[in-house]
Amino acid sequence: MKNLLLFASLSALLSFSASADDWPNFQGPDRLGISSETGLNLKWGDNQPPVLWEKELNEGFGGAAIVGDEVFLVDRDIGETDKLLSLSLKDGSENWSFSFDFPGKLSFHGSRGVPLVEDDAVYFISGFGQVFRINRETHKQDWMVPFREKYGVEEGTPKWGWAQSPVVVGDILIVPAHGEKVGLVGLHKKTGEVKWETEGFGNSHSNPAVLNLQGVEQVVYVAVNNIDGEKVGTTISVSPTDGKVLWKTDLYMNSIPIPFPTKVTEEFVFLTGGYDCGSAMVKLKKNDDGPWDVEKVFDMVQGTQVHPPFVIDDHIYFLANENSNHKGEKRAKGGLMCMDFDGKILWHTGDDPFMGRGNMILVDGHLIIQDGEVGFLRVVEPSPKGYKEVAFADAFGKKAEVDELIEKQKDKDVIKLRDYKMWSPMALGHGRLIVRGQTMLKCLDLRG
Repeated sequence: MKNLLLFASLSALLSFSASADDWPNFQGPDRLGISSETGLNLKWGDNQPPVLWEKELNEGFGGAAIVGDEVFLVDRDIGETDKLLSLSLKDGSENWSFSFDFPGKLSFHGSRGVPLVEDDAVYFISGFGQVFRINRETHKQDWMVPFREKYGVEEGTPKWGWAQSPVVVGDILIVPAHGEKVGLVGLHKKTGEVKWETEGFGNSHSNPAVLNLQGVEQVVYVAVNNIDGEKVGTTISVSPTDGKVLWKTDLYMNSIPIPFPTKVTEEFVFLTGGYDCGSAMVKLKKNDDGPWDVEKVFDMVQGTQVHPPFVIDDHIYFLANENSNHKGEKRAKGGLMCMDFDGKILWHTGDDPFMGRGNMILVDGHLIIQDGEVGFLRVVEPSPKGYKEVAFADAFGKKAEVDELIEKQKDKDVIKLRDYKMWSPMALGHGRLIVRGQTMLKCLDLRG
């Protein structure tokens, strides 16, 4: 698949000896949502993938990381305590945990983000802005930095709390501050010491993306600011070593940024989101003696609200689903969408299937898509020629309920279905797929 050639490998950035089959942080080994595993069972037919184990959780959205025989995720006792869990990949039993008491409730309760796991430590960010380094040997915190207090961030900013997953480049842990005067922060991962800060530029629910563009390693981040009552978008690129701004643009504005920027080519970066703010492709030109040039190539009304797109063989695939087209006849405008680099939409599935604000990963030339409404799993062979589903699984046992709702409404022009908000990112490691609903974690065996 040529998509692997479009990206300079980020493996050298990871300062830990992760196995190729690990999924050590948000979006996997290189933060691209791509698994290197092959030979897995992706054509299920009537033989659904076995559920090895399941674990009840508190309500939330936090996703899992997989390293070796351990599964890591953050759970939250609503209103009380954040808890980092280490579970057995084999059977889901608890190996150890770390708890931090912090009273408070967020809109859309529960945990966010995915832990980042290294040889000696696990990093995570709570919804209230505490940044942790947890020692894997002692299971205690080596340090904690309370960003909300440190940077004077008002309660309710960002809207649903810190939803980011940690990003490490070399010895630098990169975290959004959301402060009025400070935007991104680089911490020394061993000590928690602040190594650099950028100026403030608003807030975001998006993740910093580590991209290599035209031979330059950089951290690209999309945010929104309120200036004199008007929302202004900012996409900013900084050097991960010292926080120096490489380029910045206001050519794309999203009122609540969530998906991170996606590298398309060495020159093109795709910016997208929900809330009727659409998407934009920007073109970059590196200058030797100053900030890079940035221009907009095109924009479009379609966007994906929660999870990032995939670039596969000169095409972009994303779930064009958001609040405004999530119900009724408007669903026909969404679904999985395939477009070329010029913004031409080649096809989209509409309401058949819609798949909600779900997430995707790429493994062995196939997209595994978790339906964000009811948790159905679909294996799709990506092709510009059209939608090709090769496998389906009712991972959370919702199909009978969905079929009953459809049958009850068979005489209606518009069918209404429940949304169980299964928006958490998946993880795939050592042949095991970890999926989450609001209150249930499941491990499915994809080993042949």
